[in-house]
Amino acid sequence: MRFKIKFSSIAVILFFLLGQLNLCAVEETVKVFSVKGDVKVVPKGRNIGVECTTGMTLVSGDWIKTGKGAQVSIAFDKEANNVINLEENSLVIIKLDGYFKIQLLTGQLYAMIEEVNKGESFRVLTPSVVTEATSSGLGVRSDGTYTNVMVFDNKAVICGLNKDGSVKKGKFWIEEGYQRKTINFQDPGELEAVPDAVLSWFKEQVIAHHLAQTMAQQKPSIAEKKQDEGNNKVESQEKKKETGAGNGAADQSYNPRGVVIIDGEQVDLLEYLYKERLKQQGVSSPAKTVSPEQTQK
Repeated sequence: MRFKIKFSSIAVILFFLLGQLNLCAVEETVKVFSVKGDVKVVPKGRNIGVECTTGMTLVSGDWIKTGKGAQVSIAFDKEANNVINLEENSLVIIKLDGYFKIQLLTGQLYAMIEEVNKGESFRVLTPSVVTEATSSGLGVRSDGTYTNVMVFDNKAVICGLNKDGSVKKGKFWIEEGYQRKTINFQDPGELEAVPDAVLSWFKEQVIAHHLAQTMAQQKPSIAEKKQDEGNNKVESQEKKKETGAGNGAADQSYNPRGVVIIDGEQVDLLEYLYKERLKQQGVSSPAKTVSPEQTQK
């Protein structure tokens, strides 16, 4: 009997400890990949916003708000293969609740979903629809009364919402190059084509993001090394200028992102890689593509 009591006590303690470990273990988080302009985060359980910075960790329940002209990119995995770009004047809530990843209250976002675990989906909740994808490029825009979902790559599925917040049973597919508009509490509208210029614009965003991934993963990056070389070169030129030597060489400018020599010519590394990516994707020139906002004006 004494053995049974002791064994039972040990079992209870182990059960308790395992329960505690399970609670503390793994709270899913996401990280801010990049920030431009005025972006605020209201942490879960608080009422006051703080400045959003690159590398900041976000948890379920955090709110994010972008100001005029601002943008923020949020990575949902360590390698930044699944990314949401939140545009200006937008408001979202990080969900991470096992079903939804993010909730768009108002504004617009663009998602690059490239690597979702088998059997799972990346879901975005809006006032009008649930958008679900496993490997896709899509845009979601809402003003609180309607939602428009555009698919730039592969495909996605959307479901309408009932007034009680439950998800409708009907599923509506959106193939690459098409969009659907949904008014709150109604079924999604008919398929409409996405303008070619917008599709090309999204390709550029994907290329730029992959380039940013590459640069961020290099420690130290090629650009940083070249920047150091450029700084040393400029310092040397400045010294020559002070002593009257150098024949004006000190007036040559350099790009802080890194300068390299290609075919005997000095070029900006980041700009060169970006243009090479555009060529590979068949995008002729950045100047010829426009953002979705520009097509709506």
